Amino acid sequence: MTERLIRQDEIEALVRRFGQPHKHNCTLHVGEETYHTWTRKISTGPVACRGEVIMVIVRPNGNVLLHTKDFYPPETYRLLSGRVLWQENVEETLHREVQEETSLDVKVERFLGLIEYEFRCQANYLAFVSYVFQLQELGGELRCLDTAERVSDFREAPITQLPTVAAQLEHLQREWQDWGHFRAVAHHLVEEMLRG
Repeated sequence: MTERLIRQDEIEALVRRFGQPHKHNCTLHVGEETYHTWTRKISTGPVACRGEVIMVIVRPNGNVLLHTKDFYPPETYRLLSGRVLWQENVEETLHREVQEETSLDVKVERFLGLIEYEFRCQANYLAFVSYVFQLQELGGELRCLDTAERVSDFREAPITQLPTVAAQLEHLQREWQDWGHFRAVAHHLVEEMLRG
């Protein structure tokens, strides 16, 4: 179902450069409002996307970088991500989003995961893809350059704390539940991959 979103030649190029990712399929049952929000994100338009990159930035001390935004529920932190626009390729997006959201100098270490989602709402379904990359922080000053992202704070956490971050996302209040369950998936995968 994700064939329209995934470009096989692009995946093969990423595998050659950064290794074989762990592939994970996930079906999420969501409400109508969430479903229509995702439909708009993927549909045509200047900021429509065919997926996202998830940036697992490992700091010099071994912790991973998390962030929050000014409209999230209090104390809600997660891994950084950025949408892959239809006209962009995944690696271009990865480098652009790292610069916009952190301004850090990084090295791509590994193509950690490829998560293929299916959002289901009654009889309707919609596909989405997350490309998960491990990056090593090399230097720079941590700050968000894109004010439209509304990043309000950064925090770092040991890899072993990612299941706790995921659990917090999975237990957000009702209006955030669909989003929280979606966001939690990558945190479980990253912890599993980096712990191993």
